Amino acid sequence: MGISALLSEGLLDQRGVQPLTLVVPAPPVPASEAGILHIGSFRSFQRVAVLIEFSEGASLPGRAFRATLSAPGLQTLTVVQVLQIDATPESEKARIIVEAAATVTSARGVYTLELQDAEGQRLLILPGVRFPPA
Repeated sequence: MGISALLSEGLLDQRGVQPLTLVVPAPPVPASEAGILHIGSFRSFQRVAVLIEFSEGASLPGRAFRATLSAPGLQTLTVVQVLQIDATPESEKARIIVEAAATVTSARGVYTLELQDAEGQRLLILPGVRFPPA
């Protein structure tokens, strides 16, 4: 989806997209074993997203089919898309992008991202996910 599609769908406004680099002081064992290199989060007018980049040659043990973003005592965000992008000769890093619906006043807590395969097996649990302020 390009910028024109984001604008036409009302998912982007004049404030654009706000990025936030997430620092996980001690990655949980599944995350460190997966070879996670970088984690970033983004907020637009109507959506939030988490980008996970893996170190060269690393990826999840399966295909990410579904994701949940949940926080204790808060609502679970509605995930609208999970993209798993394999490494290519041009980009040697595999990436996963999880996008969820969230207004500028929601998604202000600390969330846990869980990725599952088609059978519901957990592939990755990543605590400490925050989103940029609106």
